[in-house]
Amino acid sequence: MLKKEIKGIVKNPIYYIVMMLPFIITFIMSEGTKNYLLQRPEFTHKLNATREIVLYSGQILDAKIQFAVSELNFMLLMASILIGLSVFEERRLHIWDRIVDKRKFVLVKFFAHYGFSVVMIVFNLVLFAIIFGMQTPLKSILILLSMPIVSMLFGILIGLIVQNRAMLSNTILMIVMFMGFFGGALSLTSVLSNTKFMNVLMYISPLTIANKLIYKDLINVNMGRELFIWIVFILGFAGLFTCFIERRMKNGTVI
Repeated sequence: MLKKEIKGIVKNPIYYIVMMLPFIITFIMSEGTKNYLLQRPEFTHKLNATREIVLYSGQILDAKIQFAVSELNFMLLMASILIGLSVFEERRLHIWDRIVDKRKFVLVKFFAHYGFSVVMIVFNLVLFAIIFGMQTPLKSILILLSMPIVSMLFGILIGLIVQNRAMLSNTILMIVMFMGFFGGALSLTSVLSNTKFMNVLMYISPLTIANKLIYKDLINVNMGRELFIWIVFILGFAGLFTCFIERRMKNGTVI
């Protein structure tokens, strides 16, 4: 069953596109930010033609690095659409109804797509290292690896609840885009953290905490209590989604 799921992922070109998106979006967003800052006289003394720098919590952190971290985390959340659609298609084709061990089936989906997320993380970190010179510490890698746990469980849950494909895509897109807006996927986290109201609202998104932890790790700053908050978030939502998934499997998921 696991081999079949992995084979389906390997043969689907959408997964390859999603895997490359963090690097592509990072390049576009960082270049756009550089051009914007170059038009602002107050920023010109901080920039040069090839490398832009932005102040973050008193430390100098390259804008490309900020976007690299935030876009990778953002796309790890967005990948929940893929597993959600996979689960939904099994229901739509009534394959789900014929499965005896549904728990094992869900676990196969989870581990296959989590494996894809790991490949996406490795692929993009290698690109970031080669092109942006970003060296990712072990703690940062572990934080990145924890993100798909919640996103995959969220995708499975939505895939078991919705009654049509459009509802699934729209639901996940709306929630993930909302999280991305406040979590630094569309604007530098350093800019949001110095903007009135947004410096508070940005903490609505779990991406903010994940990004901030990685930024601190990259500039060798102690993670502090935010690491504890992140661990509680991962364990709490993973447990919550798992309970809802179990309940949904018991109550039936017929379309």
